[in-house]
Amino acid sequence: MEKSPLIKEKLIEQLRLQIQSLQKDQLVKIPSERDLAEHFANSRVSVRAAIKTLVQEGLLVQLQGKGTYIVPAVLLDTLYVMCSPDIKGNDPYYTNFLVEITNLAAKQAIKIAMVNPDQPDATSLPSPLILIGQMDDAQLDRLNLASGQLFSIQRYAHREDIIQIYFDDYRIGSKAAKTLYDAGHRTFTLLAGPDKYDSSRLRKQGFLAFCQQHDTNVQIITEKMNWEGGRRTADLLLASELPHAIFAVNDWMAAGCIQGLRENNRSVPGDVSIIGVDDIPLASQISPRLTTFSLDAKHLVEELLSAIHRHHAQELNTKEQIILSAALISRESVANMNHEGADPTHG
Repeated sequence: MEKSPLIKEKLIEQLRLQIQSLQKDQLVKIPSERDLAEHFANSRVSVRAAIKTLVQEGLLVQLQGKGTYIVPAVLLDTLYVMCSPDIKGNDPYYTNFLVEITNLAAKQAIKIAMVNPDQPDATSLPSPLILIGQMDDAQLDRLNLASGQLFSIQRYAHREDIIQIYFDDYRIGSKAAKTLYDAGHRTFTLLAGPDKYDSSRLRKQGFLAFCQQHDTNVQIITEKMNWEGGRRTADLLLASELPHAIFAVNDWMAAGCIQGLRENNRSVPGDVSIIGVDDIPLASQISPRLTTFSLDAKHLVEELLSAIHRHHAQELNTKEQIILSAALISRESVANMNHEGADPTHG
């Protein structure tokens, strides 16, 4: 009975020694669990547990869909993070991102330093500098001079001097429209944010492109991208016949709209279906639970740190863009009008 922990510790130590001998100044992929199990004459379950321990120690990093890698021997000391002034302190998506990057960086013995966007000190901004949220070109130019390399989790289509890792917002909009269309809905309201925000603009473009291809009617309402913006939209929609479905470019707008409809005795999805984006915690807590798109912050952080390590090892093109797919999370806020007995003219 006492041998099991000892065997586990021995396997971890064997793996640790092999990893240290293979460690270079770049990411190195380790063999599969099956190959390691055969090499060390151990079970795959034991190998998986040992790998998990070494990931927690920061010797290994697991990249979703790509495998497990040895962290470079030449570790970065600090990641510098700058948030746009437009990012609110209680924004759940960016809060989750900061939690994930802090956790993964800690496992790799990397410190996180927040940089004030209003007072960047050009002498204290070594690479890499990670940008969160929308920045204007003048600020990007200034930061580019102050830092060896900029990394962004926001899309900047016109900039080739920034390494960008972001979710495909255009495809999110297109897939939202297709999901509602396939469920039998034919009249839509698109609840968008200001076009100055790329995420909102691209989601709107993707949604409208699909609707134009399928000759469906779309009403566009532009509002602030928060609860109150969604709440005001509900008041506006209630002044006339409701659409079959609503696509809100984020979950806060969707939740506010649902609340406004509920206060006026309209139900979701009975009277109107609705889809949001972000999969914030509230999305699974409200009634009905919101159908939305998950922007996996952990996956984003893994890809970001992988790109930073590759750049640190001089293996990454500074023009590289990594585009991630968002997963549709189907819940109860979308009615299927194709079911027998459903009223296609509801609303």
